[in-house]
Amino acid sequence: MSHVTLISKEGKEFDAYFVEASTINAPGIVLVQEIFGINAAMRTAAERWASLGYNVICPDLFWRKEAGVELEPSNPEDFARGVEFMQSMDEDLTVSDLEVARTWLSHKIGNNRIAGLGYCWGGRLVVRMAADAGVNCAVSYYGVGLQQLIPATPASAVPTLLHIAALDAYVPEPVRETILEAIKGRPGWEAHVYADCDHAFARPGGVHADEAAAKMAEERSLAFMQQHTA
Repeated sequence: MSHVTLISKEGKEFDAYFVEASTINAPGIVLVQEIFGINAAMRTAAERWASLGYNVICPDLFWRKEAGVELEPSNPEDFARGVEFMQSMDEDLTVSDLEVARTWLSHKIGNNRIAGLGYCWGGRLVVRMAADAGVNCAVSYYGVGLQQLIPATPASAVPTLLHIAALDAYVPEPVRETILEAIKGRPGWEAHVYADCDHAFARPGGVHADEAAAKMAEERSLAFMQQHTA
């Protein structure tokens, strides 16, 4: 595991956290952060996916606001800063940073078998990657704002897996139904709703962490990525 330097499309440097798989010629994951920067939870996630056979790069997406910021979700001030950062980002530029990370990873590992996987805000951004970046597939954990994004996503977008928490206040039932309806008929797209789970159920040590649901989502994600990055 190490920190690496990427070059944005404007020619500016920004950092990413990289964890190499232990297997030769392994596929890759562009891991996309929540609204809290590359904090301990994201580093843990990167190391976990690497242990499961993927080369993982997790770019710092807040570098244009504050490079290297790490926020704690349980701290109300940090939470508010994360929301402020997210709302102030130019999403097109952010997606371009993710494509920079994907290109770097492809060159590093010598193949293009790469998935996008993200949580919360990252769960939204990977749906953008499914349409706008060169990933083979996308995995979205409790993505936000998908009810507007998915209907506007072109049919050419790559296969995408959605993990949705049934109790997620950001995705109430009418919103969830809109999302589920929007993916019908999209080749390779699928969604799973996790009963009795809330937002961020897969964040280790989080207030809504659900080990059984997180394990199930991990198994489904692995099967999905293995299918599309083979």
